[in-house]
Amino acid sequence: MDTEEKIVKCLNCGNEYTGNFCPNCGQKAKTKRLKLREILADLANSIIGGDNKFVNTLRDLCCRPGHLVREYLQGHRSKFYNPLQMLIWIVTIYAVLSFVIGNDPFGFAGVPADKIVPKGDTPEKAFVAFVRNTVNFISYNKLYYSVFLGITLIVPYRIAFRKQKISRPDGAELPLNYTEQFYTILYESCMEMLLATLILPFSLIKGSEAILNEINSYADFLFTLIIYKQLYCISWWKCIRRNVAVFFIWLVYVVVIAIAVFGLLYAIYTLIYGTKEMKIDL
Repeated sequence: MDTEEKIVKCLNCGNEYTGNFCPNCGQKAKTKRLKLREILADLANSIIGGDNKFVNTLRDLCCRPGHLVREYLQGHRSKFYNPLQMLIWIVTIYAVLSFVIGNDPFGFAGVPADKIVPKGDTPEKAFVAFVRNTVNFISYNKLYYSVFLGITLIVPYRIAFRKQKISRPDGAELPLNYTEQFYTILYESCMEMLLATLILPFSLIKGSEAILNEINSYADFLFTLIIYKQLYCISWWKCIRRNVAVFFIWLVYVVVIAIAVFGLLYAIYTLIYGTKEMKIDL
């Protein structure tokens, strides 16, 4: 009996081998045409996976978010998704659910048609339209909004919590650096987006959208307090005071950034269209 195994050529990397998997790239020997069943199976496997990263991260976000952040920053990386990965998944789930039920009470599924500003027929109007459309694009896209907000909050949190430290694997007690602050803020955004996803079906109840938006707004502040209280193991009162300080520092910081950005845009405008008086109808 001929027991010689058939030589297979990998469709992915071109390597010739015998067996069920390519030893070079790991792809299966048999690749079928894409069908809905395979797509759903791949999606479930990428979310849950054999290491349960999604489940572990989701569980700790719901039960012990501050401890999750501290453990991740201390080096426990293999059992958790990083916050950007988790945020992308939750935003995707929210978008799919919003499409299925046909409602988006939190306004993050995309820029509404009535919010898109036409370019206009003059350079001044085109400049204003560009600025407004950029702001609307960030505001009405939850993923970009969370990332943008996280970036603007890095410095305020770094300043307000500069004296708070967490232990490191080598035994040192160090404050969070800028990247660690950004990751902490993104985990908080994951909690906010997860709540929005969970309460989204209730938006089908007539007149509930205003209440749901209020719940989401108040919960956002509560999530922040919970994360930083658990992260630094501090009292509620101290955590509240620090976050109030963050708010005022953030206001000043955003004003400075806005002046710098609009100044840069105006400088670019004058370089392109000259230094004539710019008349803008806001």
